[in-house]
Amino acid sequence: MDKTKLREQFEHALNTHEEGTGQLFLYSLLDFDFEYDEEQKVVRIQAPISEMMYNPLGYIHGGIISYIADTAMGHLCAAFADRPGVSLELKTQFLRSAKTGSLHAEAYFLKKGNQIQFVECTINDDQHRLLAKVTGTFYSIGE
Repeated sequence: MDKTKLREQFEHALNTHEEGTGQLFLYSLLDFDFEYDEEQKVVRIQAPISEMMYNPLGYIHGGIISYIADTAMGHLCAAFADRPGVSLELKTQFLRSAKTGSLHAEAYFLKKGNQIQFVECTINDDQHRLLAKVTGTFYSIGE
């Protein structure tokens, strides 16, 4: 692991963090790049695979996959369900892993209700191979 590069990433994440906004520490640390497709009502996140994402066996930790999916689906609900939502339940299916390149998450609605959203997120590698599929139930907060 390149300690200098990791320190630079940490400092950047620390300096750009803004509580209560989309500029969260972990988003910057993991170098998330967000895309909001208003026409299709889809949220995409791209993140480069790095050693800090690895489990002890040298593969991407399942918690990282779940975190990216939960983030994409939460942003989907906030952007296109009129109110932000919190996850009530997540189910993750891990299909394969990757060690290099980028992760590409895409979140979309399965069913959008007034207070409950059913969403899905796929995570692919650079070769468009499906690494994981995550489904979630989100509760709209507020009002």
